[in-house]
Amino acid sequence: MNSVKHPTIYDIASEANVSISTVSRVLNNSAVVSEKKKAKIEEAIQKLNYVPNVIARSLANKLSHTIGLIVSDLSNPFFTDVIDGIEHVISKEEYFAFNCDTRYDLAREKKYIGRMLQKRVDGIITFSTNDDAYELIKDAKQLVPVVSVQSQFRDTDSVNTYDAKGAYMAVEHLIKLGHKKIAFIVFDYDNLTIESRTNGFMLAHEKYGLPLNKKYIFKTKFGADAGSNVTNEILDNHPEITAIFAYNDKLAVASYTAIQARGLNIPDDMSIVGYDDTVSASIVNPKLTTVSQPRYEMGVKAAELLMKRIREKDEKAEPELILLKEKLVVRESTRALKR
Repeated sequence: MNSVKHPTIYDIASEANVSISTVSRVLNNSAVVSEKKKAKIEEAIQKLNYVPNVIARSLANKLSHTIGLIVSDLSNPFFTDVIDGIEHVISKEEYFAFNCDTRYDLAREKKYIGRMLQKRVDGIITFSTNDDAYELIKDAKQLVPVVSVQSQFRDTDSVNTYDAKGAYMAVEHLIKLGHKKIAFIVFDYDNLTIESRTNGFMLAHEKYGLPLNKKYIFKTKFGADAGSNVTNEILDNHPEITAIFAYNDKLAVASYTAIQARGLNIPDDMSIVGYDDTVSASIVNPKLTTVSQPRYEMGVKAAELLMKRIREKDEKAEPELILLKEKLVVRESTRALKR
């Protein structure tokens, strides 16, 4: 049998070129909407033959005991550890979570947030990777509480670490080992975490009087071969580079693949530092020097904050920023530069 696709509130919002929250207000008569927007929404409803879910609307004022998790890369062990912390908290409250993997794609993020709101989640925890997602977060916040992790949006609760400081410690460690030509491998997206770690990379150079070559900041799009492709570019075109600082452990481990495939040695031929201290950091050979984040605690704090917002239902509450500390874990992937 062929399944019949029924239009959703997300489709109405797209057709009328308005936010999901505006459509919701019209359907529920919950707030004043301009006549112009209301007419566009009603026109879209008729055009798409939209039939509201009566059961869902009848439960509008009750809790669904579900939350939405917007994650940028579920294959990254960092998120697995954070989600463990989230699950630990919400399971005690008999809550369940919907996990959605955006793969660093803003369009996917928009779609998933829309679907979550349609499913009447009681709140959302987002690991949004794009500053352009602010409008999405703003719209969602008009309907449910939102907490961001490793990202920060205006007027939104957030759990984060001192990313600039962590990056600074990583690069400082390499500089103290004698490395002066250091590459930084980072994703090519605009968000607070990437900006902060880039600033930490640059600040360490400034602090130790090293000239900063911006060509040593290698940007890559999300993909299975991202770290190895960039590392091959470094090995092919920049033989003077003796150390790599990777934005996260996943990129660092991918660098291992490219370096070792050429018969080169880590750390004799190239020192590497990662970020996150995921399980992969301690099982690769050699074990990876990395910046450790309290991943599980980040999840716990985010879930506790979201549960608090759901219980209190205080739309005027001041947004809270929780900052947790990171530390440098020195292992076997870095060594003093050979003279």
